[in-house]
This record gives sequence, C-alpha cells and structure tokens, in this order.
Amino acid sequence: MTTQNSWREVFSVGGLAVAVLIGGTALQAMEAFITTAMLPTIVKEIGGIELFAWNTTTFVVASILATLFAAVRPASIGPRAGYIIAATAFGLGSLLCGLAPSMLLLLAGRFVQGFGAGLIIAQSLAMLRIVFPQRLWPRVMALNATVWGVATLLGPAVGGSFAQFDLWRWAFLLIVPAAILLALGAWRVLPAASDARPPTRLPYKQIFLVTVAVLDISVASLLTESPDIAGALVMLCGVDLVLLALAEIYSRSKLFPAGTFSLRSPMSSLFALILILGIAVTSDIFVPLFLQRLHGLPPLWAGYVTAFVAAGWSISAITTSGWTGPRVRAALIASPLVLLASTLGIALTVARASGTATDLVLASIALLGLGLGIGMAFQHLSTRVLAGAPAADNDRTSAGLGMVQLFASGLGAAIGGVAVNAAGLPTATTTADVEGAARTLFLVFAAIIAIGIPIALVVSRRDAERVALRPAE
Repeated sequence: MTTQNSWREVFSVGGLAVAVLIGGTALQAMEAFITTAMLPTIVKEIGGIELFAWNTTTFVVASILATLFAAVRPASIGPRAGYIIAATAFGLGSLLCGLAPSMLLLLAGRFVQGFGAGLIIAQSLAMLRIVFPQRLWPRVMALNATVWGVATLLGPAVGGSFAQFDLWRWAFLLIVPAAILLALGAWRVLPAASDARPPTRLPYKQIFLVTVAVLDISVASLLTESPDIAGALVMLCGVDLVLLALAEIYSRSKLFPAGTFSLRSPMSSLFALILILGIAVTSDIFVPLFLQRLHGLPPLWAGYVTAFVAAGWSISAITTSGWTGPRVRAALIASPLVLLASTLGIALTVARASGTATDLVLASIALLGLGLGIGMAFQHLSTRVLAGAPAADNDRTSAGLGMVQLFASGLGAAIGGVAVNAAGLPTATTTADVEGAARTLFLVFAAIIAIGIPIALVVSRRDAERVALRPAE
C-alpha cells in the first residue's frame, strides 16, 4: 500500500468534496449537542416534559431506518440524488422543529431530521469511496472525527446561548440554509450514477428484524423505572440479531455486504469489533451525571470534562490516520486494551465521590484514554470494511457501516440504562448508592470491551494475511 497519503493530497484531490463531507458531519454533530443543551428551555415553552426522552430516541430510530433505505434504495436514486435527499430531509426536519408549537410536532421534525442525518452518514461513506482513493480514506475519516470533537466543545455553549436568549427556534431555522448549501455542494461533486447495484429483491425479513431490534433497544432506553422489562428487551434484541444473521445467511437477497455474518470472512470480525467499540464509547453519556452527583461539578463543567473523550478521539484519529501496515495492526490490537484500561480507570475515578482537583485530573486522563482507544482504530476498521467489498456493494457497505455505528450507540445506551437502573440509581439516596451504580455501569462496559480483545487479534491476523496474499497492494 502506498504511503502517499498526506493531508495536502486530501484537500487537493477532494476540494469541494471535503467541504461537503465535513459540512454534513458538522451539521449533525452541532445539531446533536445544541439540541441537548436547549431541550429544557424548549420544554418550558411548548410543554411535553413527559416526552422529553423521546427527542433523542426518535432521532436515532429514524437515523437507523434511513440507513436501511440507503442500503436498498432504487437504482434511479444515485449518489447525487441520495445526498440531496439527505440534506433536504435534514433541512426540512430542522424547519419543522423551528416552527413546532407543541412537543408532538417537534418530535415529528426530529424524526424527519434524524432520517436525513442517517442518510447523510450512509451517503458520506459512499462519497468517500467514490471521490477519494483508498489510501486517503483514513485521513478523511480522521477529519470527520475532529469535527465531532470540535462540536463536542462548542455545541453545549452554542446551544446554551440560544436557550439563554430564548432564541432556540433560530438554532433550528439557521440549519435550513446550511442544508441547502450542502445539497448544492453534493450536486456539484457527486455523480448522478455509480457502479453500486441495488438488490433485485428487497430483503424484507432482514429489514423487519432490524426494525424490531431498533424498537427493542429504543423502548428499553426509555424504561428507566422498569429495569427488568428493559433488560428483557435488550436480550430480545440479541435474539433479533441472531435471527437477522440466519436470515442474511440463508436469503438470496442481502441487506449487508457479503460475509458480514460468516465466521470465515474478515468482514464479520471487522463489523463485530466496530460494534463493540461503538458500544464501549457510549459509557461517556453517563459521565456528566456522575461528575455532578459525585464530584460536585456544575452541568457545564461536567460536560466539558466529559469532552476529553472527544478530544482524545480526535487527537488519536489524526495522529494515526497516516499509519499503514504493521502500525495499523498494532493499533487495532491496542485499541480494546486501551479502552479496557481507561474504562477501569473511569470506574476508579469518576465512580468515586471526591472534590479534589487531583481526582478530577485523573478522571480526565481516563476519559482522554477512552477517546484515544476508539480513535486509533475506528477509521482503520471502517476503511477495511469499505475496501473489502466490491464497488457493486458500495451502497450496502456504506449503509451497513452507518447502521452498525448508530445501532451500537443505541444498544450501548440501552445496556447502560439497564445497568444503572438495576443497580438502583433511580432510588439512590446516599453517595454510596450512587457510587455503586456508577461502578456497576463501568464494570459492565469493561466486560463488553474485554470481548473485543480476541476479536481484535483475529482482525489483525486476517489483515496481515490479506497483505501477504496481495503484496503489491
């Protein structure tokens, strides 16, 4: 594999495509953090506190359903039209949110917005393969990670400012012209058609099973007062995934790229590791809560300490984006090990009541390590999935990647919710009770991460075998 993969080449080859790719990611990232910061103010004005949690759930469900559409979209909708539809849906959803007089209509806007976001994720991955040579893929994905890191730092402050001055509607409305610019950029840089071939028959069984699995984890994440039922739904989701694997193996019409559910295929171990790493990093959504309740930090500062995860991800992604060969394989092996050590560090620091600066510094280091662990591997895993599928499978592959990433976030949030609720967090009355729930949460995630260690070894070995078979690559 050539080492001519400098940053200069990324911008000289990509040009406007880089701006479109980063712009789409920036819209999603900023929207996510801005909306979270504004929700209390929104509820105060239009009501609907009982539907508060549905804002995120609706968005995630719609995003995953959008990746299903991207995987099976008709041949008449090429890369250009697909991205324009994605940007249009995101802008239309934002317009509905900005004009919403009630929470129900806001949720409708969030659904349309989420559908657009899911399509942007899938279409961005497809664009990566269409516009950039393979050697530049890790660099471009590292840029995406950096955008998420910047959004993590700026989003809460921007959202808080809109809320502070009762301008939350404008935070949504200003997305509309940005989405229009994004659509125009996609029209300029993307081809009308590609080599990707849609399935001759829709994989109805797989679509149904993915939809049921998504609904399982979505409802589970909302049942904060019923950990038993939520846990049963998470296990039911596992059953759905087994049935999905069987349906994909024995059906002629496929939803995922070839080999996704075959233990003999490199694709299966790649997707498995992406799923585990995606679940692992979702533990950070609970960190602000414990920083407030166990360390006495105000909400804004708790959010910025948690942002060390995003900072670590960005730093690691940028640093390793130019790595090739043995260095990448070493990073793939190290990733779950660093994640495991960091998660255990978080269990020892964040999950322990303290008000000292030293403990807060140690917690920040552990959170930084969580980001470093995910950032050193994620873009290399994704590029290997894209490279391992033929051009005809581009839609299914890019949509499958987006689907697994979004599903991992939803599943991780559901597992975390079940863990803390089963450990008694909702009824916790003492500091020791909160500490116990926090430790339970991070130990559960540590156990999940540990599963990824042997999978990472398999991924690295198979990658070495692939290079040995094609030494001229």
